[in-house]
Amino acid sequence: MSAAIRRVVLDTNQIVGAGSRWLRASIPAPDPNPHRRLLLCVAQRHTGLYCDPIIREYIEKLLDHRHPPARVRALVAYLMGSFESVAIVSSAAPVPPSDPDDEIFLICAIDGDADYLVSEDHHLLSLKSRYERPEIGRCSEIINAFER
Repeated sequence: MSAAIRRVVLDTNQIVGAGSRWLRASIPAPDPNPHRRLLLCVAQRHTGLYCDPIIREYIEKLLDHRHPPARVRALVAYLMGSFESVAIVSSAAPVPPSDPDDEIFLICAIDGDADYLVSEDHHLLSLKSRYERPEIGRCSEIINAFER
């Protein structure tokens, strides 16, 4: 699987889990943080996808988790420079999650023709069997597939 370029949407919990301190420090090798490994793998070898509402949520949640504003700006700049922006045309997901705030991740994945939507959120993971594409999975499942 690792040779193919995959299109990937990362839920906010992946971005928060990756942290932002690594932007100013060296990344340990091997990197024990699977969220950061996934983020960097997507940014460097695959196609990460985002839309404006997702970027706004990333910013909001990073600030809520007390990431310094300068690092939040740097991380968002990194993501927007490494990932591809998706023009949202859909108004709703075919099978929406029970949490309306999570629907934008599905819509972005669908409109961006994503192969994967990566999340730890049970509202999205509970829809795993309802979607063939994008494949919805946890970080540990997707990073293991990408690193093989």
